Formats: sequence, structure tokens, C-alpha cells
Amino acid sequence: MADLTLATSAREAIPDLPVAHRADRTLLALDLGNTTGWALHGADGLITSGTVSFRPGRFDGGGMRYLRFTNWLAELDRLSGPIAAIWFEEVRRHAGTDAAHVYGGLMATLTSWAELRGVPYEGVPVGTI
Repeated sequence: MADLTLATSAREAIPDLPVAHRADRTLLALDLGNTTGWALHGADGLITSGTVSFRPGRFDGGGMRYLRFTNWLAELDRLSGPIAAIWFEEVRRHAGTDAAHVYGGLMATLTSWAELRGVPYEGVPVGTI
């Protein structure tokens, strides 16, 4: 009879891996753009996601998109418990000039918001995602 090559218990089959993050923290992931995609891992362990549009209205000034983004981040932070860390998609090449400007403005707003609150943030390359 052949030797048993599979682990005999579930404990032996799955190695102990270091915990990437504590489960009781709120984590936010963003895909910045006119329509921003987001995913939130709440302190309660639930994961929610969606999109939010920051397109300016017909009579809005140029900075309204960034004020709305700032208010949205503050509301998310208030409702979901303090955000412990933020990851965002780090885009290096854009389809057009407008997309690059919007991305840069949203990234500047995000990084300044996070710096003011001491929230760590990190860009993740598109290829990694």
C-alpha cells in the first residue's frame, strides 16, 4: 500500500500564516476617478463595496469634485469607525489629460486628508491588482 501523501488533519494541511491586519480595524480600498470604486472592510468584519460619482454639476466650480470627495471620506470615517489604513490604485498612465488631472486632484485630496488624520495610505500598482 502507498504512503499517505496528504495531511492527516486540517491543522497540518494549512500552515500558520502571519496575520496581515487585525480584524477589528476599518480598511478602505479605492479606485480613484470621476466614478470612484471603493471597498471597505469594516471593524465588524463585513466587506462592503460600491461606486460613488464625483462628476461636477453644470453650475459647479472646478473644486467642487474635491470638496465632495473630502466630505465623502469624512462621512465614511464617521459612519464606519475610524479608518485605520487606505490603499488606492496607483495609475501611471491615463487615457487622456482630463483623466490624469482628475486622478491627480483626487489623490492629492486623499493624501492630505489621510495625513491630517494620521491614517497610513499606500498606492498599489495596477498590475498587482
